[in-house]
Amino acid sequence: MESVPINGLVAVEGTPLEEQKIVPIWDMVRMVATTRIVLPTTTVRLSAGRTSMSDEGQALCFMAGAASIFAGDKLLTTPNPDINKDMELFNILGLTPQKPYKKGDKPDVKESYKISKSDGEKTKWSRPAHEIEANKKASKKRTENINSR
Repeated sequence: MESVPINGLVAVEGTPLEEQKIVPIWDMVRMVATTRIVLPTTTVRLSAGRTSMSDEGQALCFMAGAASIFAGDKLLTTPNPDINKDMELFNILGLTPQKPYKKGDKPDVKESYKISKSDGEKTKWSRPAHEIEANKKASKKRTENINSR
């Protein structure tokens, strides 16, 4: 495995998890450190949820083993910190960012990565008798919003 993103939940309005609390920073640090131990040759990427982390929290994640971030807002569903803020944090921490890839100099992608293992169907919940209260609340709220239009 070449890289693993570590994501903090971003509670997005209108989703089943919109009422969830932000992942505590110590849990994020623990996830990064555990990933670093379990996958020692993999690049650990600090990903979603950085906008809710303090600079100190992100610094702890880097010290725990994170070696990369997702920067910019392309291909993301939630925002990242401003690139200038990231650069300021890197300067404070003495980190040197890797230059972004330019067209034509990206590393080769293994053919096996391009093959989708999905048959196109959505993943189905495998415990039909199990109900998640947050999902029920979000569904009810969406239905109410649609009906009130």
